[in-house]
Amino acid sequence: MASIISKVTELDKLMRNKVKELEGKREKLPEFLREQKKELINKYELESKREIEARKAEIEKSLSEAIKSSEKELKESLVEIEESYKENKDKWVEQIYKQCVDDYTGE
Repeated sequence: MASIISKVTELDKLMRNKVKELEGKREKLPEFLREQKKELINKYELESKREIEARKAEIEKSLSEAIKSSEKELKESLVEIEESYKENKDKWVEQIYKQCVDDYTGE
């Protein structure tokens, strides 16, 4: 009987220590959760910034390529316009002159 009481007392003491340990962990839980929340926020902010920078670089590259392409097309168009002007300027001047004379004379 004495050994049963001794075992029960020892078991009770062990369980009280475990309860105290768990209560200590429970008290630390809000601080632990705050720290975890901060770590997660920082982690996802960093990932978001990296993703934004990557997409920004991609967009800037696409924009730069589009600008170069547009400038090339513009130069080609200017060359075509200049060639057309050189080929047709005398004819156009003659047509404008003829139209002006016809309008003036009423024909």
